[in-house]
Amino acid sequence: MSESCNFCKIMLGEDQASIVYEDDSVLAFMDLHPANVGHTLVVPREHWETIYDIPEKVLADLFAVVKRVSVAVKNAVGAEGISILQFNERAAGQSVRHFHVHIIPRFRGDAISKFIGAMLGPVGFEKVERQDLDEIAEKIKENL
Repeated sequence: MSESCNFCKIMLGEDQASIVYEDDSVLAFMDLHPANVGHTLVVPREHWETIYDIPEKVLADLFAVVKRVSVAVKNAVGAEGISILQFNERAAGQSVRHFHVHIIPRFRGDAISKFIGAMLGPVGFEKVERQDLDEIAEKIKENL
């Protein structure tokens, strides 16, 4: 546990949360600043800052909970889909330095659709040549 971590404070009972699921290793609770109604966070009870740090077994158990909670969130709020997001380090948008996964219910035409569509849609980023993609793929393979 980290004394300065807001999520660790929730685990220790020092801060409040609207909990939707908990077991010995994982906690899921409502996001205080939801992107959409039902926006839920799934976090490991143990403090791991990023995906680089978290043990694979813990990650596997956590993602089993992500799946289960995603279905519950979708059904509870009548969502038309679910976005699963996870950020690592400040440059990527990680605001709390405790590994966590966002489960965000989605609805056609919601504000998130406009943002993600502009960023990741077919008119978002430029298409990259196959040769350039292959070169980066090789570099990634070398680091596995």
